[in-house]
Amino acid sequence: MYRVSVDDSGSVSLPRRVVAALEKREMVVASTSPQHVLLAVDDVGEPCLTAAIGAVGVADVLSFFNMFRKTGILYFDLPDGAREVYFQEGEIIYAVSARFEEDIGEILCELGKLERSVLSSLRGEVDDTTTLSQLLVRRNIVAARDLWLATRHQVETIVYNLFACTDGGCYFVARELDNEEIVRLSMSTQNLIMEGLRRVDERQLYLRKFRSMDAVLEYSGKSPAGLDEEEKRLISMLYSVPATVAQMVARSGMSEFDALRVLYQLADKKMLEISQPEEEPLDGEFAAIFEIYNGVLTLLCQCVSEKSSAFIPDVNCFMRDVPYPLLYVMRGIKLEKDGSIDGRKIVKNLSGLEKKEQKKLLVEALNELVYMECSLARRVLGAQAGSDLIRRVQEITARVRSLLLEDKKPS
Repeated sequence: MYRVSVDDSGSVSLPRRVVAALEKREMVVASTSPQHVLLAVDDVGEPCLTAAIGAVGVADVLSFFNMFRKTGILYFDLPDGAREVYFQEGEIIYAVSARFEEDIGEILCELGKLERSVLSSLRGEVDDTTTLSQLLVRRNIVAARDLWLATRHQVETIVYNLFACTDGGCYFVARELDNEEIVRLSMSTQNLIMEGLRRVDERQLYLRKFRSMDAVLEYSGKSPAGLDEEEKRLISMLYSVPATVAQMVARSGMSEFDALRVLYQLADKKMLEISQPEEEPLDGEFAAIFEIYNGVLTLLCQCVSEKSSAFIPDVNCFMRDVPYPLLYVMRGIKLEKDGSIDGRKIVKNLSGLEKKEQKKLLVEALNELVYMECSLARRVLGAQAGSDLIRRVQEITARVRSLLLEDKKPS
C-alpha cells in the first residue's frame, strides 16, 4: 500500500507505474467520503466496486459478483502481475493475465502441445495486430480444439492462482462484453471458487513435504508395482538422474498443482528420497558482474527510497513487465529490501543456455534495470541531484564493460 498526501494545490504524487497506466486518460471522481477518493477512467464503463485484497479475500470478491449476477470485468492489480476476470451474469467466462507463467504459449508447452523452440521463434512475430493464438492456428501448429482446451485450462489456472494472493487490489467495471473481445467459456464460478480454495490448502500441504521447489528428488529403488500411470511416468524420469521439484514440474507436462500432487503421492509411497540442496556459489565471472550491479542497485535504492516509498514496488513492477526475452531472465525476480537482487535466482532462470548467451542476456537485463532506476532517480531527486547520482552509476557500470571486453580478448 502506497502512502500519498494531497498538497495545498490539490496535487498528489503517485507511483510511477500508476502514472504510466493512467497518463493522459480522462478520469472522473467516481465516489468520495471523508476517508477515500475513487478516481475512475471515464471511458471503460461504470465503476461498481473496489477492494483491497487481504482485507477481503478473493473468494469473497468472486462470490459477490456471482451472487448478484453481474456482467463486466474484474481488474486485479497484484504484486506479481495484473489479471482480468470476465463475468457474464455472474459466471466467469474468460480471464487474461500479465504473468509470464500464465501466458497461453507457456500453457501449451506445459500441456505438451507446443515445442519451446517453436514458441520462442513465434514470440518475435507477435505484435499489436497479431496474437500468438492466431499464429498457431493459421500455421496449423496447434489444432483449434487443442487451443480451445488450452485456453480453458489457462483461464482455470489464472483463477486458481488468484486464491494464493494476499496483497493487492481489485476493481470491477460493469459493462456489456463485446463478442469480438473474448473467447466465451462456459464455467461454473462456484465450482471454480471451491476448487481454488481446495488447491490453496493442498498446495501448502505438498510444499511442507518438499520444503521448497529446489528440493532434490531421487528414486528410492522401491518397486513401482501398484502405481497408476501418472505416477509411473514421473518416477521413470528419476530412474537414472535426480532432479529438483521445479525441474520435475517443468518436465511433467502437467500443471504445477497436478505435478506437485503426483510427486507428493510418490513421496508418501516411499518412492522418492528428498534432500535439500546446498547453495552453490556463483561462478567467478557471474559473481563479479552481480557484485558490481548490486553495488549500483543498492546505491540507487538508498538514495531514492529516502524520497519515495514507492521505489521498490515501482522497480518490481518494471521487472515484471519487461519484454521477452528479458522477461525470461527476470521472471520471478524481486528487489531485496536493500535494493539488490539474488544472482542465484537469475542464473537459474538462464540455465540451459550457453555461457556466452547467459552473460549477454544477463548484462542486457541488468542494464535495462539500472537505466529504469536512473530515470526514476532523476524524476524523484530532481535534475541536479539525479545527474550527480547517475554519473556515479555510469562510472561503476563501466567496470562491467571492462570485464566483458577482457572476456572477448583472444587467449
